[in-house]
Amino acid sequence: MITAEEILRKQDLRSTACRKFIINGLLKSDRAMSENELKGNFHELFDRVTFYRSLITLEDSGIIHKIVLNDNSVKYALNSHHHNENNLHSHFHCEECDEVLCLEGKTRFEAELPDDFVTHGVFVVIEGICADCINHTQSI
Repeated sequence: MITAEEILRKQDLRSTACRKFIINGLLKSDRAMSENELKGNFHELFDRVTFYRSLITLEDSGIIHKIVLNDNSVKYALNSHHHNENNLHSHFHCEECDEVLCLEGKTRFEAELPDDFVTHGVFVVIEGICADCINHTQSI
């Protein structure tokens, strides 16, 4: 399994404690995480500015991406598991448990743009209820 230090080294970034903390949190989870989920019980470990700057640096370097949900809350996920060139993919947001999953290759969104328009990103979030939540409500 790849380590936070290896990920940072590949991007020629300094291996700071905060950057490693964020990456390790995402490596341990198969789901996207909010800032509060990433901080967990260690909310006083890093000051707010350091944490936000680290998130921005990791996003700008292409290590993570942010997912903005319909309620404008933000979650973050690693880019390392996406194999397409531009990391374009959709996300699924469970309205019950608030989990967000990256849907690599399972959904596509194509739009015809006018001539001379350039796409920089496409963000698709599918809202619904995940299988775990459906199974949990059926067993009650």
